[in-house]
Amino acid sequence: MVRAASFPSCEKPCNRLPRTTTRTFSQELIAPQIVEFYSKEGIFLGDKRSLEVVIRDVTGIPTRALRDTPLSDFTTSEREAWIRNRETKYEEDMVYSLLGIFGVYMLLIYGEGREQARRRLREEVQKSVKGTHYNKFSISFSLSGVPETPHFVARDGEVAEMRRMLCSDGSRRIVVLHGLGGIGKTQLAATYINRYRDEYSAIFWLNIKDEASIQQSFARIATQILEQNANVGSLKGLNLQQDHDEIIQAVKAWLSLPGNTRWLIVYDNYDNPKLPGRKSDAAIDIHQFLPTAYQGSVIITTRLSQIDIGHHIRIEKLKSEHESLQILSKTSGRIGLQDNGDAKDLVRELDGLPLALATAGAYLKRAPISIPKYLRYYKESWARLTGNLHLGSYADRTLATTWQLSYEHVQTQNPLAAHLLQWWAYFNNEDIWYDLIQASNEDGPMWMKQLSGELNFNDAMGVLYDYSLVEPTTIFQEIQGYSIHGCLHSWTVHILNEEWDSALNKLAVESVASQVPSNIEAEYWLLQKRLIPHAIRSCSTVRESDIPSNWAFHSLGYLYSDQGKLNEAEKMYLRALHGYERAVGLDNVTIYRPAINTLSNLGSLRFEQNRVSEARRYYRRAHDSLEQLLGPSHPAVQSARQTLELTNVAVEAVTSSSDDQHLADPTQPQVSKTRRQEKLKRVLGLHMK
Repeated sequence: MVRAASFPSCEKPCNRLPRTTTRTFSQELIAPQIVEFYSKEGIFLGDKRSLEVVIRDVTGIPTRALRDTPLSDFTTSEREAWIRNRETKYEEDMVYSLLGIFGVYMLLIYGEGREQARRRLREEVQKSVKGTHYNKFSISFSLSGVPETPHFVARDGEVAEMRRMLCSDGSRRIVVLHGLGGIGKTQLAATYINRYRDEYSAIFWLNIKDEASIQQSFARIATQILEQNANVGSLKGLNLQQDHDEIIQAVKAWLSLPGNTRWLIVYDNYDNPKLPGRKSDAAIDIHQFLPTAYQGSVIITTRLSQIDIGHHIRIEKLKSEHESLQILSKTSGRIGLQDNGDAKDLVRELDGLPLALATAGAYLKRAPISIPKYLRYYKESWARLTGNLHLGSYADRTLATTWQLSYEHVQTQNPLAAHLLQWWAYFNNEDIWYDLIQASNEDGPMWMKQLSGELNFNDAMGVLYDYSLVEPTTIFQEIQGYSIHGCLHSWTVHILNEEWDSALNKLAVESVASQVPSNIEAEYWLLQKRLIPHAIRSCSTVRESDIPSNWAFHSLGYLYSDQGKLNEAEKMYLRALHGYERAVGLDNVTIYRPAINTLSNLGSLRFEQNRVSEARRYYRRAHDSLEQLLGPSHPAVQSARQTLELTNVAVEAVTSSSDDQHLADPTQPQVSKTRRQEKLKRVLGLHMK
């Protein structure tokens, strides 16, 4: 019960709030389920529920808080704002009135001043929220890898459920967001971390769609940790471009340290999980990448509901027509759609799919057509796609129809942009940049030559961005490249390139291969990491009918080897060698310098794999070929001879030591490099590009 002494009975409660509510009684307004207000004459004015709108307007406390919503659903800054209109006798009470709201205790020191009290309160809140060791494990929040959410609509229910499930005393909490592709799972995760980022000591974002993305993500996390904690023992001395497994284990070890309990990790794009009865060499077992200690918070996004881990939240299509119209209005720049019958017809057709709504809105923003005309185009395009085997669901066809309309309009506005989108099918969906696609200008079609001008490239990407088909990839607030949604990439593969263009595939492989840097270039490993996903994608679809140039396979073998992907490197080098043998003949390959370089690199690769006997065979072939081509006194021949001699010593050491017998077995895993191996690499320069 609250008695409002200054609230006369003749005054209507809707016109003036009891003065008591502007005093420091925020806790009393929120905590009890029932709060009754009386005038100074003892007349009942109403209770917390009936006066909640008035209380909200005067105090700034949202009605959700007055209705018993857990306080943990509100951020620290939101709760601090609730005392903005408070009146207190002592200035420190402005801060002390928040102790119960934050659930913390601190000594009351009247006379310290409001700002000092606020600083002490925030320290206690930080300890409560992030743990007592938060300073030791604090990592500055970085947007690197986190997608932007410009068209995200509320989904307040899902955010609140995530908040409730992720609140803990530091013990492990896992939330799995599952739903259709393009439904907004990634955007929901990004919205959550942006809203609650002050509640965590560290936040990391991992792309877990494939092995290469996982390795890149963990390397980025390791870099973030080392930038602010240079003395992390498990990470010190690691080669961030090659020691992939060690980096993953070191990051997991750091996340498992005692006291490091208030971190949050998002595992995005977990769409190819290892499940019972599901056979796939590329399937990912997420348990291998979770920290071992039962602490911290985890968000997983996936299209599959069978993931047997954590608390599942199904992300469904937007059920509210109002929210669908919100997205359409934001993306199209057209106002007043809430009462527009044509707009309502369109959002019903798009069936609450956020990605389809955003695509349609971008089209309407760019093209001066009416909504009824767009709807007519949409239905005509839908009919043309009927029967396509790759569009099994209503959602798939809805998305494909909006993309088809946008693509056709892009063709009329900027044909180069349309060609670029079609070619994207042969690259990874993430991170296309200008230099990547320059190598094919000479051999490619006329439109590809136009891409040699950076202004043309930027104009094309600008058009695709305007139609909401691409998003910029930013690093340190600078645009580094462009990416497309995974669902859109599937559309470019199965619909836009329904008839596979092996020539475009060949040019994609050669574009990637031409960008591979030497390991003597500054920060070469950063570029190599960007190239790996494109190398994997472009090579995975190469058909024997139109094989890329052999030099491209050699270059990609060098790339894979330098990144520690030795099995993939072996495949590339062997493809290059067999290609040279076909091109110049078995008799002439021994005097063909590119083939000799590949033989030498295969020797180095075998040595890396501790298959020293095989390494010696390749080194001998390389040496004999060089000697035949250049003569015995040539410096390159002398270097190859020294390499062969060192390899002979290594083979003898392996075969004479029973402890090292496993080194000659190619089925055994790679072991640590010996000093002799390092000497061999220095002599050879290891990978000859």
